[in-house]
Amino acid sequence: MATIRDVAKLAGVAVCTVSRTINNNQNVLPETKEKVLRAIKELDYVPDELTRGVFRKKVGIIAMLVPSIRHQFFGSLAYHVEKELYVKGYKLMLCSADDQMEREQEYMRVFRSNLVDGVILCVTHLEDSVYENFGKPLVMLDYQVNEKIPVVVCDNVMGGELAAEVFIKNHRKHVLQIISESDKPVFSLKRHVALRAALEAAGVAVRDTIINWNQYDFVGYQDLSMSLLETHPEIDGIMAPDMPAAAFLKAAVRLGKRVPEDICVVAFDGTYLTRVNTLQITAITQPLDLMAEKIVEVISAQVDGKELEESLYIFPPTLTRGETG
Repeated sequence: MATIRDVAKLAGVAVCTVSRTINNNQNVLPETKEKVLRAIKELDYVPDELTRGVFRKKVGIIAMLVPSIRHQFFGSLAYHVEKELYVKGYKLMLCSADDQMEREQEYMRVFRSNLVDGVILCVTHLEDSVYENFGKPLVMLDYQVNEKIPVVVCDNVMGGELAAEVFIKNHRKHVLQIISESDKPVFSLKRHVALRAALEAAGVAVRDTIINWNQYDFVGYQDLSMSLLETHPEIDGIMAPDMPAAAFLKAAVRLGKRVPEDICVVAFDGTYLTRVNTLQITAITQPLDLMAEKIVEVISAQVDGKELEESLYIFPPTLTRGETG
């Protein structure tokens, strides 16, 4: 495979002249440009995108750092983000922090190099100063550092209230909610506060179980759901992210509970997992396509040096009626 040095040697010019020609620099003389282009054609040389990007100070790559790739919400969001980025001429670098602070720190150091133009950040374990002083375009998903760094998020308060309506209409008395642990005041916690407030106002008891993003796979969630339902047989309603919601549905059926007569299950996210069971799970569905479109719009605007008119973009979820509540 030909290299840029091979092209320079054949054309009889410096490597930097080849780079300038590739990047359409106006300072290259027409006759020199013609020699370089002939050499490129003869050698069938394909310019390295990273090299071109460093020369232009834009590499055409956006990184996305998520807590865990195996989490359906982030996988689904990344799918939509990649589609939107591709339309705008960018490629996606998808990375997983595995819910570990050390890995987030390592990735943030890598991102500060010339490897990426900007970062979509879905994890927030580090000090706020790290994000404030990052020095590159940044969009955050679930946490607002300040009014300068943009955030794209679902309306979690509305989502919690929609879920509460399902439980209240089904006359539930003891609702369990699965909460993802966080050391920051992330927006997603607001769904649980809203759910609790609405249910307690209606006389419904609420129990919390706190886990971290990456604590369980599906088998682990099945064990957890069986344990909780056996230990607390009074539970007649569940709100959880899609994977644990699916596990609770399976556990409820195994324990002989009728769904939704004996127990209601409401998933929060609304990815494909809510539709793969025998019963479709009622879900609070986040508009991932619209959120991804805004994420890409905001990150690309920053890369182009444009000023943003606002920093907080909130999208309303919808209630997708299934057969579990």
